[in-house]
Amino acid sequence: MLEQLLKIAENQSLSGHEAFRNRKVHWFIDLDADGNYLGFSPTTAVGQFKDGRGKQYITPTNLYCQIEKGEIKSVCTNQHNWLPDFLTYPANELFPKGVDGKINEKKLQQSWKLIFEAKEALPQNKLLSAIKLYLQRVPDFPVNELSFSDDKEKEALLKRFKEDKERISFRVNGKIVFLDNGIRKWWDSRNEQMRNKILALLPDGKDLTLPDSGKLTEFFPIVFNNIPFASFDKPPFESYGLGKQTTPLRIETAERACAALNWLASDDNCHIKMGKDMVVVFWARDNNAVHSTGFASLLSRSDPLGVKDFFSNIWGHHAPTIQESNFYAVIIAPSRGRFSIYSWHTDTLKNAEGKLKAYFQTILMPLNGEDITFAISELAGVTVRKGKNSLPLPNTYVSLFETALFGLPLPHKLFKEVLIRQGVEMAKGAEEKDFEKRLATRTAVIKLFFKTTKGGDMEQEKHTIETTPGYLCGRLLAILDKIHQDAHRESGGTNNSPANRVYSAASKTPALIFPRLCNLARHHLSKIGGGWANCLEYGIPKEERGDGINEDFEGLAKVCSRLKETVDKEFPRTLSLVDQGRFAIGFYYEREHSRKLRKKETSSNNKTDADQNIETETK
Repeated sequence: MLEQLLKIAENQSLSGHEAFRNRKVHWFIDLDADGNYLGFSPTTAVGQFKDGRGKQYITPTNLYCQIEKGEIKSVCTNQHNWLPDFLTYPANELFPKGVDGKINEKKLQQSWKLIFEAKEALPQNKLLSAIKLYLQRVPDFPVNELSFSDDKEKEALLKRFKEDKERISFRVNGKIVFLDNGIRKWWDSRNEQMRNKILALLPDGKDLTLPDSGKLTEFFPIVFNNIPFASFDKPPFESYGLGKQTTPLRIETAERACAALNWLASDDNCHIKMGKDMVVVFWARDNNAVHSTGFASLLSRSDPLGVKDFFSNIWGHHAPTIQESNFYAVIIAPSRGRFSIYSWHTDTLKNAEGKLKAYFQTILMPLNGEDITFAISELAGVTVRKGKNSLPLPNTYVSLFETALFGLPLPHKLFKEVLIRQGVEMAKGAEEKDFEKRLATRTAVIKLFFKTTKGGDMEQEKHTIETTPGYLCGRLLAILDKIHQDAHRESGGTNNSPANRVYSAASKTPALIFPRLCNLARHHLSKIGGGWANCLEYGIPKEERGDGINEDFEGLAKVCSRLKETVDKEFPRTLSLVDQGRFAIGFYYEREHSRKLRKKETSSNNKTDADQNIETETK
């Protein structure tokens, strides 16, 4: 992994100790050349006060370590080694009284001291002179300059200022101060001098990544916003507390590797977030060129159009080299002050593309007449109950990602968890929010299991030719559910349909459930009556349908007949866990087919167009 990260850093010209980084600034204090206050302006439209606001700039950043009392220490990992960010500040580090009178005096002094240090080093710089004059007047936080639509908006914004989530900088006569060339050269030189002093204190040594000898690092840059790339306090094979080095790394190795990982984590096409604590970074490389893959936008959100474009060849100009290009992916859990690597994968870009296409073909599901797809987070979410307190396990995300990009079998445990949720949520009924989409999502996960472990496609096109008893029983339950609902439609509908009432039992012990349901279906069909009942019982070919849908509808009798043609020639006494999966897929596809078969009411009478067509065709 280190070797590949170093190649990314080289390709992107990243040293790892850059004096500037990409960061959002939310507000500007506008001054004139004499430091007189002119206004307080947001960098973007105010709108809702969320983290999505603010404008990205290349702003000054501190070196990741410093010298204090002759010793090297990290920077900004706790309150004792904190350093201010030059020319971009939270309100509480800039104004003497803070936002609400509670101020950290030490942080305020250090922020102002750094500005005055820059002014002393650049005495002719008019921008820094204006800022110094403004601060010497001991300004208050300009709360009166803020405009709010209501008290709720005011409270939300002030809370963000108090929590240091709004960053402030300066404009002098309309010029953004941290973009001034003179100031940027001074800051770059200052950081380089600091790094040279640190290098003088570091021991010499070698690592397994770079050739020759160099300085061995003691502290590492930050990745994933707040986590050191590595940390240690004991040497290899020795007891606790005997030294600062465990696995020696040259400082260049540490800096470049961190820079490359941060670059991947900042590119939306090179990383995705899965759940609360999982991140996947991935990239492609042919020869020495490193490029993003386009995977992230497809795996991290529901985007059927994006998937369609992907099937048409998302790689474009990479097509000639796709066969030889390498593909890399690493699954990382950054949390609680350190990160763990769950898995590392290498493959060819061609193989990864092929596996991803097969994955999307499997999870593409019909819902209400449209084909939809799902983000990995949605697939993981249906393995547990809904709600913030029920989060999928990290291994669930790992398994789904490895199935998507590398075709690894979906674990049997995950398959079982989805089937359990299927029975529980069917019993709750369709009144549950997002019920239909979660049903489609669970079915997609079940299909992934069959695709990767059984080698079966189980696609919608094969719906009417599937002959396994479990699949046919699932179809039968969906038809019986349709008959039950149509029989009760005129009386206001029902939430007590067979699918909600007996789904779990029907998928496990069909012989105990279906005979009774079929007997009830006779009463329901008699209640419906007419050509519509005839359609539900005996089906209707696509060429005879009067509702504009170009597909056959196999009714109750046809599915029962198919079931009698199976080996057992009767309802199975029990279904295995695998057959319960087939049951779920057959149920979902038949439910979607039945959903399309709808009566259309006319204004003249209660008889439908479909009724009239069916009655004419069956006389």
